Amino acid sequence: MKESGIMRTGEKLRGEGWKKFVRRHGKMTALIVGWIAAACIAALLVFLWVVADAQATGLVPDGLGAWTVGSVFAFILQAILWELILVASWVIPTAVVMYLLWYKKLPAEERKEYEGGPKRSKSAGEDSGISFFIGLVWLAIVWLDGKWNLAFQDWTFDDWVYSWIWAGLVVLVIVGIPVIIWVVWSLRRNGGQQ
Repeated sequence: MKESGIMRTGEKLRGEGWKKFVRRHGKMTALIVGWIAAACIAALLVFLWVVADAQATGLVPDGLGAWTVGSVFAFILQAILWELILVASWVIPTAVVMYLLWYKKLPAEERKEYEGGPKRSKSAGEDSGISFFIGLVWLAIVWLDGKWNLAFQDWTFDDWVYSWIWAGLVVLVIVGIPVIIWVVWSLRRNGGQQ
């Protein structure tokens, strides 16, 4: 019982530290958020390009019913290779430069505010239900697209990939907009209490 109280206190302090971080470094926070968004969009676009290219070059069959373990393995390796070349090649060096040139130069006391507190790790398989929610949205998208009674062997790989991406984007919008509103509201509400 005592341990959970300590953990809550540490989590509260860590949360307050990040609120201070956003208030003190608003422009850099916006830059980091934009950079992360650009990296995610680039990774998604590269993945979609690999999906289209894999079918066009015959690396994988169009229909899901004709896939083999070898085609799955070849596709995964192809996707990893292109993500490393086209996304990780600029994301990782940029993150290192940001860390070395900006974050590392912050005063040590200030960095301790952001890094301190006990960290709670999620247990394996714990995802707060977001995967289940994405699955439900995917089922709704399949139903709305008229593919509810279509056998998987008649689906194309594009159909399957795009339906999951749409489900993820819908959930991102449904969850993301309220989270952004809450963050902005809480920062403005606590803005005068420094």
